[in-house]
Amino acid sequence: MKLSIHRMPALFRVILAGGVIGGLSLLGGVVELSRVWAAESADVYVSVFLAGGFPDIHGMTLAGQNVSVVNARNQVGGGARVGLFPQFTERIVGIELEYFGTTGKLSASNSSGAEGGAHLTVLNSMVNLIVRRPTGAVRPYGGVGIGYSGGVLHRADFPGRANRDIDSTPGFAYQFLAGVQWDVSARTFLFVEYKHLVTGFHWKGVALDYQTNYAVGGIGWSF
Repeated sequence: MKLSIHRMPALFRVILAGGVIGGLSLLGGVVELSRVWAAESADVYVSVFLAGGFPDIHGMTLAGQNVSVVNARNQVGGGARVGLFPQFTERIVGIELEYFGTTGKLSASNSSGAEGGAHLTVLNSMVNLIVRRPTGAVRPYGGVGIGYSGGVLHRADFPGRANRDIDSTPGFAYQFLAGVQWDVSARTFLFVEYKHLVTGFHWKGVALDYQTNYAVGGIGWSF
């Protein structure tokens, strides 16, 4: 049976339309299956928070000498994190990627009477391993984290330092944390948290071991 040349475009349009509709239907099915898989395979969330830091500084040196008096205060800031709790851990064990920072004031004097002061900003990029209660409106959790801290001195006035503007230095960091999270809706939750972070900074003429207790409070959204 022969098809006339005049009927070919119409037939082609029907085939093309059918293919597009079928393809869109298949794509929609794949997307829906992906959503179902994501919902069934993992808990994913993002959160933002405010943080107050209470530093406990040890081993500080100023102009090459040990510091006899050091004071770090007014450490306030905030951050954000993304968390994933996979199904194969029964959503009990998960991973967080976290970025947060605080800024405040630092002052010190050494045994020779040399004094100095600066504004100190500490920025932290951490990977946390979290263990939590997987269900319920109230979920306690705890964990450990490792990562990178950056210590930034600005408006620094320390003896032996020519740079009084901005100076930064990196440091390996680790932390311990514990908190509680509670649901306020199907996808929104609030949380409070305590964390203890340890790192060390070495600028020119100034070095210190930086340990901080943080009080954290924030809001998050589950997907």
